[in-house]
Amino acid sequence: MFQMLGRALSRIIFFKETKSYAEALTEINNAAPAILGLNMDMLERIPVSGLRDVLGSDPALLHSKLYAAGVLLKEKAEILELQEGWDESARLYMKSLVLFVDDLSALKDREDDREINSVDFVVDKLKDYELPVDLKQRLVLYFEITGRYDQAENTVFEIVEEDPGYLKEGISFYERLLLKSDSELESGRLPRNEVEESLAELQKRFED
Repeated sequence: MFQMLGRALSRIIFFKETKSYAEALTEINNAAPAILGLNMDMLERIPVSGLRDVLGSDPALLHSKLYAAGVLLKEKAEILELQEGWDESARLYMKSLVLFVDDLSALKDREDDREINSVDFVVDKLKDYELPVDLKQRLVLYFEITGRYDQAENTVFEIVEEDPGYLKEGISFYERLLLKSDSELESGRLPRNEVEESLAELQKRFED
C-alpha cells in the first residue's frame, strides 16, 4: 500500500511542480480506488466514522488506509488551494486532519516522521481556521505524544475558553506532564514551573 502511495505521490508532486494541476487531480482520482478501493467522490462524501467501517476492521491495516486517505485528501486540497479554491480546499484539509489524528496510538511506534510531517503540514494550513472542539482535543493528544508540550498547552487553553467542561481533561494533561523529567519538559518548551502554574490556574477555575 505504501509503495503504491509513494509512486502516486511522486507523480502528483511532479505535476504540482510543473503546474499541471489537471493531471495531478487525475493521478489522485486514479490512486484512490487502486489504494483504498474507493473513488475520491466516496472518500470525500463518507463521514470518517463510515470510512472506518468501509476500509476494514484490522487495526493495523485500518490505520494505514486512513493515513493514505488523509494524504490523498491533503494533496487534492493543496491543488485546489493553488487554483484559488480555498473554501473547498479547507474542507478537504479538515477531513484529512481528522483522518490523520484518528488513531494516535500508532504514532508512538512510528518508524519515521512522514505521518507527523503530514499532520504538521495540515495544521499549519488551518492555523487561521476555527477548528471544532473535538478536533482540538485530538490535537492536544497529538502534540503531547509528539513532545510539543507548548503547543498542547496553547490548545488546552483554547478549548477551556470554549468549553469549560474540558477543565478536568486539561488538569489531567498537566498532571501527566508533571510525571516527566525536567529535560523532557524543557525539550517540549514547557518548563516545570510553567506546568505547575498552568495546573494551578486550571484547578482554581475548576474549583470556582
